[in-house]
Amino acid sequence: MARECPGFVEAAEVWSVEDTRAYEINTVWLGVPLLLLMENAGRAVADAVECYLGDVRGKKVVVYAGKGGNGGDAIVSARHLAARGADVTVYLLYDPKLVEHRDTQVNLQALLKMRSVKVVHLEDPREYRPEEADALIDGILGIGVRGRLREPIASALAAFNASRGLRVAIDVPTGLDPDTGQAVEGAARADVTVTMHALKPGLMKEEAKPYVGEVLVAEVGMPRDAVTFAGPGDVAARVPRRPRDAYKGGNGKVLVVGGSYHYFGAPFYAASAALLAGADLSFLAAPSDVAKAAASSNPGIIPFPLKGEIVEPGHLDLLVEEAKHVDAVAIGPGLGTDKSTKEAVIELLQRLRGKPVVIDADALKAVAEARPALWPQAVLTPHRGEARMLAGREGEPQELAAEIAKAYGATVIVKAPKPPGDVICSPDGRCRYNLTGHPAMAVGGTGDVLTGITAGFLARRVALSKTLDPLHIAAAAAWVSGRAGELAVSERGENVTTLDVLNRVQDAIREAYSMAAGGG
Repeated sequence: MARECPGFVEAAEVWSVEDTRAYEINTVWLGVPLLLLMENAGRAVADAVECYLGDVRGKKVVVYAGKGGNGGDAIVSARHLAARGADVTVYLLYDPKLVEHRDTQVNLQALLKMRSVKVVHLEDPREYRPEEADALIDGILGIGVRGRLREPIASALAAFNASRGLRVAIDVPTGLDPDTGQAVEGAARADVTVTMHALKPGLMKEEAKPYVGEVLVAEVGMPRDAVTFAGPGDVAARVPRRPRDAYKGGNGKVLVVGGSYHYFGAPFYAASAALLAGADLSFLAAPSDVAKAAASSNPGIIPFPLKGEIVEPGHLDLLVEEAKHVDAVAIGPGLGTDKSTKEAVIELLQRLRGKPVVIDADALKAVAEARPALWPQAVLTPHRGEARMLAGREGEPQELAAEIAKAYGATVIVKAPKPPGDVICSPDGRCRYNLTGHPAMAVGGTGDVLTGITAGFLARRVALSKTLDPLHIAAAAAWVSGRAGELAVSERGENVTTLDVLNRVQDAIREAYSMAAGGG
């Protein structure tokens, strides 16, 4: 049945459900409405039907529409097919008043005013029968599949699977997990799947072939910037929300290793930012006076006092033991550059190998000198000068970030002004950018805030047993840090302090989650 259908993507990327949701939220943030993407998706489905059937005039098409975004794509496809002369019937699986996706509701209300499409609300499972149609379209759930199929979905899919005609699934056949390719009992069995934006991992699995059929990838107008640049979607889709059955420590624990007799503020900012980023517990391992001062300024910080005025090799056993009980570690804020401290940093990194670790400030100097082999879950956060130090040469942020990530085997955030903005690269060669931030953030301590946010987000991801791609978590942290600075400047003017930025971290995160809730 394979066809060459013009207008579809030949070589596509592969996006998980999480990727797709993140980039869709970023798209809305950039000002491109999802209603526009829905229109293009529905047109693409109609194009696919026409590609396989030829002239659709007089052809009978049956559309099964759910109440989410997938249903909206299906409704738009019905309108386009009817405009091309097809005899279209839309079966709504839910009461029109219960359609929960804003853009789906817009398209449904338009369709209900038309006479060219027959719209039938079939909520009673007994009303679904196999159809004699030229084409049938599954627009029920798409990437929103969760658990077994309930009524009326199960009966609608039984009719879909038993019907004669070309069976087309939108995005992902209903009942097929888009990430794993596993299908629940009664899942849609499509001849053609029209998936949006990019391939989904599950569509490529061998066990998914009986459900997927041929795959067409439709480019529906998502701006490339939504993928390349960090945005609120990277927070809302990738930094997990606190579950209903949450318990203390279950949302992530962070250990900050920093401070010295010279620097009291840096470790305070990092440990505080980890808490504001959502980690349940933030421990600060620092020389005794520093740890106690930080805890007195923010009682939420749990002090882990170290003897002496600096962090040194004699503390390593204690630090390694403490690190076993947390989900992420941040090393560097305010450490100082004493020779023994640098030795302690390198040894500590070797003993924490594989653990999510954020390396910043003075710890970067130790890394630049020793050049240890790191790992992807280690995130370096240099500014431009430190990036040149790590690379051992001059260069632009974009090239230095990629070079450092590859050389050290770590994820890197090179903090830089616009353009190009922050550059985030992983050792596998992928890079993203962040454009939030303000020149007023060029004050001491804002980098420590980024360190704490990054550690907090890493900890949340690990604690809730989510797969970890440090590139995207680092991008999310960079976006929040920069956005917090923008919010601080908008309220207090350009002479902001690091405390002003710190106090807007939660506002930036809340803004990101509200974008997800408002995306339809």
